[in-house]
Amino acid sequence: MEVATKVSHTFSVSLKWDNAVNGAVVRSGKRTPLVVASPPEFGGTDTAWSPEHLLAASVSSCYSTTFFYFAKLFKVKVRSFSVEVEMEIEKGDKGPFVAHRFILRPKIKLAGATEQSVIDTLLEKTIQYCIISNSVKGEEIVEATIEVEPTEKD
Repeated sequence: MEVATKVSHTFSVSLKWDNAVNGAVVRSGKRTPLVVASPPEFGGTDTAWSPEHLLAASVSSCYSTTFFYFAKLFKVKVRSFSVEVEMEIEKGDKGPFVAHRFILRPKIKLAGATEQSVIDTLLEKTIQYCIISNSVKGEEIVEATIEVEPTEKD
């Protein structure tokens, strides 16, 4: 009988407001610090990362790393990969703004003969196991463009 094991990880950041940049500096260990501020839509600037942009970036980067995890597991050779994410936020009559839709547009070139069922499973597993996707409330729409380029052997 298999016993389920709970796995837990903690990720920490520190933030310090900087009046000189009218924003904050976010740090975590040896990582490159980020300057964050409100976006122009909320009276801020377009020269620093906004929390809204970082949320969209989190969705895209999590989608990417999860995709590559499963591509390696399924032995799918990826020639190129990029993804654009649009995050739509809205405010109802009552209540705060919420991110209600994330549109992911991955463009993927695969090498070699890859069966459609493998591609479909890869895309399904990517969205199913992305930690950030599982943590946001908004609807996620994936509009993938997949190109399979045969290798010289195919």
